[in-house]
Formats: sequence, structure tokens, C-alpha cells
Amino acid sequence: MGNEGKIPLNLQQIPEEKKPIMGWAAVILGVIGIPFSAVFTIIGLICSVIALFIGQIGWGITGILLALVGIVTSPLLMSLIGIGAIATWLNF
Repeated sequence: MGNEGKIPLNLQQIPEEKKPIMGWAAVILGVIGIPFSAVFTIIGLICSVIALFIGQIGWGITGILLALVGIVTSPLLMSLIGIGAIATWLNF
């Protein structure tokens, strides 16, 4: 029979699990940027692109989507768009 169910004696045989730190940063910054600031979302977008390049595809795509939502819904952008829309609606 094979080596099924046996624990390896040499611990160096076990591959070390790499954690998706850049992907985590991208998602966290994207989420923080949604209610607070476009600065966080831009940094999150940069982290997302880096995560894509280093192979963290799922985290990178999620970070990009959250960063885009954060940029579109940032308070500064929404206030600028809102003021322009209100001014147009009121014929100013």
C-alpha cells in the first residue's frame, strides 16, 4: 500500500501555506473606503492590482470591485455630483 494516512516524519516535506496578505489589504481598504474616503479605495485598488499579479486572483478581483464601489460612493464624489444635480434641477 501507499503512504495514505501516514504522518510525514520530516517536517520540511510539508509545504508552508502562504497567506494572501495583499488580497486581505485590498479587500479591507476597499471596505473601509466605501463609507469614509476615496483615498482608501485608491490604495485598495493598487493593492488589488498587485494581488492579481502575485496570483491572488479571487482576493484581487474582490478588492477591485470594492474599490470601484468605494470610489463611486465616496462622500466627496457624491457631494460634488449631488450639488451639481441639485443646481441643474433648480436651474441655477
